[in-house]
Amino acid sequence: MTFLRLPALLAAVLIFSGCSSSDEARVALEQRVQQLEDEKEIREVIIRYGEYLDARDYAAYAALFASDGVWTGGFGSAQGPAAIQAMLEEHLGKPEEGFINKTNFHLNTTVVVDVQGDSAKARSRYLFFTASPENRPVVALAGRYVDEFVREAGQWKIKRRTTHGVIPHRDGNDPNPPPPPASLGGVTRPQ
Repeated sequence: MTFLRLPALLAAVLIFSGCSSSDEARVALEQRVQQLEDEKEIREVIIRYGEYLDARDYAAYAALFASDGVWTGGFGSAQGPAAIQAMLEEHLGKPEEGFINKTNFHLNTTVVVDVQGDSAKARSRYLFFTASPENRPVVALAGRYVDEFVREAGQWKIKRRTTHGVIPHRDGNDPNPPPPPASLGGVTRPQ
């Protein structure tokens, strides 16, 4: 009788060990998919940042930040969506009703994201294009963003963004940065 039970016992061990391995593989796959989804969502926030800034949609722009999110750059520093929106309106002015930007835009590139649970860090580069006197796109500014993200109410938000101007050079961490140029070819300088 014992000999007859051995094949059944071996089969059970093989089946259950296969399930364990299968469960581990499923969990590992779910984690990898979640990682990819998180990275995609963070990259989208970075893209929306430039899109909303270019459209002068300061409310949508500020909503990309966490409730205690901090923006630091050439205009100084602001904390929280309301303060960030107010900073943009103060330095760039409120857009006119029906505003369509036909003079400049941001291009984000070289995005590197490192997700750790409900927080993440990202680095990216930006180019800011304006129209030349001949109405051709020219790079007016180039720089980099250093970001910290947090998952807030199920959405990725910017916890801290520091803007570093590379061309022309501006240190976003300088407590007393020089004032930004008043304009670039008739276009107020955005960050």
